[in-house]
Amino acid sequence: MASLVRWDPFVDLLALPREMDRLIDWPRSPLRPAMRESENQLLVPTMDVMHRNGDMVVRVELPGIKQDDIDISVSDNMLIISGERTEEHETRDEDYVVKESSWGSFERRIALPKGIDPATIHAEFTNGVLEVTIPKTGVLEEPMAHHIAIGAGTRH
Repeated sequence: MASLVRWDPFVDLLALPREMDRLIDWPRSPLRPAMRESENQLLVPTMDVMHRNGDMVVRVELPGIKQDDIDISVSDNMLIISGERTEEHETRDEDYVVKESSWGSFERRIALPKGIDPATIHAEFTNGVLEVTIPKTGVLEEPMAHHIAIGAGTRH
């Protein structure tokens, strides 16, 4: 005779971290085709978006990335921050047990309010932190594509 078991939704919730670990390890599964090591790297920098003195400020942590390897642009009312971190050294004499340093390319996109003039956007890169300031300005009639140089633009 079958017995009734009361369903507890919290049991499934407690299993969530284990299931997420299982999904994250999926690329290393023996059933998955072999990948080149560089394709297996995932780089997603952390990002904060805030308001400061009426302006929108985007702060992205990019430790280990050189300023020349960062590209900032505006296209279709989207702020696009992209770049690449390269592995600077490779040691063949050591046998890694765990290697947590990451390299690869990244791209983050942030929707901008309509009417932002890309020419007024200012970017600074200091100590591995990129800070992009988007001032509230007059409304533009048509969106335009624009590249933003770090250290250039109108500063408030």
